[in-house]
Order: sequence, then C-alpha cells, then structure tokens
Amino acid sequence: MSSSALQEFSNFEIHTVQPGDFRITTQPDEVISTLLGSCISACIRCSKTGYGGLNHFLLPSTRGRNVSDDHQALRYGDYAMEVLIGAILRAGGCRASLEAKIFGGANMYATDSSKPVGRSNIQFVLDFIHSENITLLAEDIGGTNGRKIYFHPYSGKVKVQKLHKQKEDDVKHFETKYGQNLKKETDTGTIELFG
Repeated sequence: MSSSALQEFSNFEIHTVQPGDFRITTQPDEVISTLLGSCISACIRCSKTGYGGLNHFLLPSTRGRNVSDDHQALRYGDYAMEVLIGAILRAGGCRASLEAKIFGGANMYATDSSKPVGRSNIQFVLDFIHSENITLLAEDIGGTNGRKIYFHPYSGKVKVQKLHKQKEDDVKHFETKYGQNLKKETDTGTIELFG
C-alpha cells in the first residue's frame, strides 16, 4: 500500500497500539494503528454507533500460565478479546451489532514446530469470533509478511501495508525480544514463542 492510500486518513489523529495493548475510540476523526508479525489484531466495531477499536495480542490463551496482572494478561488473545469487546460495550456499543476484521498471524520464523505461534493465534481468533457470534467481514491473516494496519472504527475501513524486508527484520527482532521476556515471566506451557 502506498502512502497515497493513507491520504483519506491524513487529517485524522492516529493512535498507535503496542503489543499487549488495545485501544478504542468513539470519535469519527481517530484512526488506530499497529505493526504486526506473528501477532494478531482484531479490529472490532459496533456498526450502529461506529465505536470500536483494536487489540494486539501475542499468544492465544492465558490457560496454564502464571499471569499476575492486566498488563500481562493483555498479551493473550482470550483476555485481549474480552477486554476490547467490554470496552466497546461500555462506551455504548451494541453486542448484536459487533463486526470484526482480523489481521496478522504471519509465519515469519523458521521453526520445526508443528504449530507455530502465528497459526495458533489465527485458529484462536477465528474460533473466538465464531463462538461469540461476531460478524467477520474481512481477514488478512497468515502468509510470511508482516503488516502495518490502520483502522478507522467510525467507517469500519482498514488500510493494510505489507512490510518490506528491513521493516520485517525490525518486527522479528522486537517480537523475539518481547517473546523472550514473556517466556521468562510465564515459564509454563509448551507453545513455541518466536523462532
């Protein structure tokens, strides 16, 4: 995606979400952005109000992990999805009108694992959205390329920019370091983190 594709967001305020975090907005002039490798972002909005946001999680589930606080728990899909949906509903969104677009889950690492983290994240988020009866409008998941996404909840539009090699290397380095820290904090479970 060229920078000209972002032209329609040029007058908007852009907020960046880091891994293990989320953000919602109720404002029509705000865009939420994040950078993804094997992580997942669910862009969820209420189609009636335009209130919505996105999360950025690293692993599917808190199950079997020693998670001591909300900040740590947001790294995991099961918690990150509940927190994002809850925030949208508290802001005035309607559960029956929720719709989602999902992104990420790239297989960016050479691994012998039969279930790399990107694939595990994808399976989790698809199952979650189905079980919660949320309408899935679009997805750009899997593959081997990282992505930068820009989500405008008010309109529901998402712009996706595939990352070039240099930027992908930066994402891999960041995710690897983040994953090593995460493994130290929650040294249980068998899922392979990042390569």
